[in-house]
Amino acid sequence: MKKATLLLVLILFVGLCAAGCGKNEEPAGETASGLDIDTTTLSGDAFTSAELSANRLTVFNVWATWCSPCVAELPHLQKVSEAFQNEGVAIVGVLQDAVTDRGEKDPDAIEAANILLEDAGVKYPVILPDDALQQNFIRTMMSFPTTFFVDAEGNVVSRVEGARDYEDWSKLIREVLEGLDA
Repeated sequence: MKKATLLLVLILFVGLCAAGCGKNEEPAGETASGLDIDTTTLSGDAFTSAELSANRLTVFNVWATWCSPCVAELPHLQKVSEAFQNEGVAIVGVLQDAVTDRGEKDPDAIEAANILLEDAGVKYPVILPDDALQQNFIRTMMSFPTTFFVDAEGNVVSRVEGARDYEDWSKLIREVLEGLDA
């Protein structure tokens, strides 16, 4: 009986992990109101909540170096970053595995990320997760990658799970922007 229960739990766990690679979208309405980001980019530059007010929409893509769908979509996100920069849209990567459970920087993950980012030609900022990002984003995630769309006031207006290509990202961002204008 114990073996059957353990096997069932294992099958459910594997199924849930596999489901994370799908494309799920959640409607607007979540809020990270009062989002108080105070962190740094991988290169050590400051990144705070003040960055949000400079954009109509900030797209926070939470990823990890061990996540192959995350890595595969990096060049697509760079292309989106370039295509939408004049429309007030900023792409920001959040490297989940850059910080340990104790809140300390993981130099190996950061080094691996820098290599992956360089190979993908990524120029948009990639930041370390601070407490605000842990509380409002990462702890709510069910899979990697997960992307949060945040308006200029710090409200999460949409959220999607799973990797996408340039065309899918472009369509989705246009839909979110239309929702902001409505």
